[in-house]
Amino acid sequence: SAAALTAVEMSALLRSCIQSTVSRDVVFGSHLRSLSRKLRSLSPSTSHWRTPAVREGGDGFVLSSPSDFSSSAAQPLSILLCGEGDFSFARALTVGAGKELDDRVTVTATSFEPAEDIENQWGGSDNIRELNGTPGVELLHGIDATMLDKTFKGRSWDRICFMFPHIAGKGRISLNRELLAGFFRAAEPVLSPGGTVEVALVAGQGGTAADGDARRDYGNTWQAATQAAESGLVLVSTAPFDAKAWNDRGYVSRGHWRSRPESQERSFTVRDGVVHMFRREGELEGKTCLSHALTYTRDVSMWITGAQMFSEETLLDVVRETAGKGVDVHVSTLEVHKHEDGRLSRTIRIEYSSAVLAYTRARANVSQFALRDALEAGRVCGAELR
Repeated sequence: SAAALTAVEMSALLRSCIQSTVSRDVVFGSHLRSLSRKLRSLSPSTSHWRTPAVREGGDGFVLSSPSDFSSSAAQPLSILLCGEGDFSFARALTVGAGKELDDRVTVTATSFEPAEDIENQWGGSDNIRELNGTPGVELLHGIDATMLDKTFKGRSWDRICFMFPHIAGKGRISLNRELLAGFFRAAEPVLSPGGTVEVALVAGQGGTAADGDARRDYGNTWQAATQAAESGLVLVSTAPFDAKAWNDRGYVSRGHWRSRPESQERSFTVRDGVVHMFRREGELEGKTCLSHALTYTRDVSMWITGAQMFSEETLLDVVRETAGKGVDVHVSTLEVHKHEDGRLSRTIRIEYSSAVLAYTRARANVSQFALRDALEAGRVCGAELR
């Protein structure tokens, strides 16, 4: 029994725990590096979470830079722009593109405010006038980006883009998270098969390594990838927002301050912006990025009821299996403790992550509960759920 463990057995178990903790960084680090290679080798028949994308094509951004847009526009493409202010970006994208925009590209540019506000408060009269005469361009006003699925029921676009969404005022992180969550939830139903969603954010807002020196603790960001995952979308790529190139095309940042060139009002800073690209889970086309993988930490405690029967490898196999396909794991030992009654307990910490799934907190909980059920069912000999 556990109470009758000898000093030799206790020493052997502790040594096993220490050795496994050290070696796991190598084992699971290797697993992470090989994940993308394994995914590319999987066929639809061997994987339920990755299926062929319906639409073929390049992965060029629309919002990042004019040159990226030119490469993405090499095929029929429909674009939905959300949250336009003075419509200078829509004009830069279409009219400013000149011969690069042809009849294979259609653009629907929308604003939350009514047309009269765009003209009188945002100074967008000239842009609207120019765009109204541009073939392939549709202008719509009074469009709520969090209600796209209801407003455009029956329609869809290859690219759905939101330029620098922002709730007016500072210190409103929770409200901006809600804004992103609402947008993703409404955009997914009107996204064409194989299409992408792009969101441009100021550096530091998104919560990824692409924020560079402006990167904050994830809990102090808008958590763009987390909000998208709740709607079945996966962050697959990021790119810098080329403000200068778009400015040369005529784009002027207005932001929620509605600043005008002739005024002294403060404009929205987009110089170090980051564009985030999302795809539906199952339509990644092999586009994954481990640095964007969403990660959740869970702790599980167990009783070691038989040190001689307990197998480290069996435990790791069960952790991997119960995590589910497409989920990577990293395991470490937090504590091994011998209690006053002689029983031995062990607590492990599991980091669940996925770069190929729209991995949410709820899905991480499912993985954890599956592991707990396995321990309770005796799947790991010599251990039981504490």
